[in-house]
Amino acid sequence: MSATNDAVTAPMAECWRRIGVAGDRSCPELRTFIHCRNCPVLAEAARTFFDREAPEGYLEAWTAILEEPDAVVTTDALSVLVFRIGREWLALATQALVEITTLRPLHRVPHRTAGALSGLVNIRGQLQLCVSLHGLLGLEDAPPAFIPGDDAPAPARLLVVERTEPSPGGRWVFAADEVAGVQRVERTALRAVPSTVSQSTAHVCQALFDWQDRPVGLLDETRLFDGLHDIITR
Repeated sequence: MSATNDAVTAPMAECWRRIGVAGDRSCPELRTFIHCRNCPVLAEAARTFFDREAPEGYLEAWTAILEEPDAVVTTDALSVLVFRIGREWLALATQALVEITTLRPLHRVPHRTAGALSGLVNIRGQLQLCVSLHGLLGLEDAPPAFIPGDDAPAPARLLVVERTEPSPGGRWVFAADEVAGVQRVERTALRAVPSTVSQSTAHVCQALFDWQDRPVGLLDETRLFDGLHDIITR
């Protein structure tokens, strides 16, 4: 890796990989330059690399790419978590979601654990109220849904949610029989809740949308948390 004029005009092919810092470090010029990045041989190699002629069709391809019109990005969309309670597929705005976790033991509340109130559950060292949306919405339990190609049922999960409107506060936990994940739903895809929807979910849903050929009820956050609050004030 000599730094002579001849070496600069005709640099050794990737000498920095052979006798430089990425090689066996036998290059005598390392005593002067310490590192290959300080050597004019590497600088010349870099200049030659970037000044080389573009391959055939390269400029034309980039010209075509830059001439393409900008893609239309839709920003009027909702981010929701889709999950199943019994036989009903529901969705809740992700802004109300704190975390998704595995099932864990419930601690019963004496004289209060009945109906929609399931008990207390330990979430990161804090006891949180755990409720049953099956009981709150009056839904029937359904057998675990099987994922195509899987021999095991989809696992149930605990959803930790918190009220964000009209003001933060009120954290709750409830079990979902299946969690499909976060989806983005265009507002134009939302439709009114028809009268044919079961009354158990109609009063807490603000709209419906289709996901994977099935109707999903978008929960109204205010109505849902009002219902959860009523559980402990009865």
